[in-house]
Amino acid sequence: MINLGNFSSIFVANWKLNGNIEFIDKYYQNLLPNSENCTIICSPHIFLKSLKSNKVNLFAGAQDVSEYNEGAYTGEISASMVAEYSRYVLVGHSERRMFFNESNDILIKKIMLAYKYNLIPIFCFGENLENREKGDYLSIIKQQIEKVIFPVFSSSVFLNQTLIVAYEPVWAIGTGKHASPEQISEVHDYARNLLIDNIGNIKGSVPILYGGSCNSQNAKSILEQKNVNGLLIGGASLDVDHFTKIIQIAHGLS
Repeated sequence: MINLGNFSSIFVANWKLNGNIEFIDKYYQNLLPNSENCTIICSPHIFLKSLKSNKVNLFAGAQDVSEYNEGAYTGEISASMVAEYSRYVLVGHSERRMFFNESNDILIKKIMLAYKYNLIPIFCFGENLENREKGDYLSIIKQQIEKVIFPVFSSSVFLNQTLIVAYEPVWAIGTGKHASPEQISEVHDYARNLLIDNIGNIKGSVPILYGGSCNSQNAKSILEQKNVNGLLIGGASLDVDHFTKIIQIAHGLS
């Protein structure tokens, strides 16, 4: 497994339903990761094999895995298949929860299968606009972490596994709305304390990423927050020059 503590920051590009071989070739020619940061490209499954690179600390990540390991599940991609080409996998992204009705029980199964095949899960959590406006967003976040992460790590089998978590306020994803540094700091500090109080050995070493309309204009103020250990970037990551600029901003802060 990769020691995430060796990196100053972690950057995850989520290409979502975008890309082709020509796009990947041009992207990798111009992408400039650096030795202090971990850069993960999460592409559609069909392109994972094409993401292999000799560039330093650049890794492939899957956008999802099946809750099933094998069997009669047409169209599913298992963790064992993903592990042939990837080191990381997103689990519980808000779009998977919203559009594919993924429950907490499904997410638990996915994380356990990811660990079985030596994948590092990037577990996503976050509130919607209604939760934010009601003011109960911290309780929603607590439920999401408690009902998925805690059951996994309550087993001694998974206690020492590597984990990344990502806060993605749904109301700030692709909307042009930006969470303020104070709002981000509040949630990241809360999540950190929640992990410290409940998950033993990994409690202080879990990187907490922020994802919600990140770009080169707001990256510096976000990354300056104490418990922000990197960024999960959607639309802005499709522009390789923009994505590289964000990485360079982090390099200047280290």
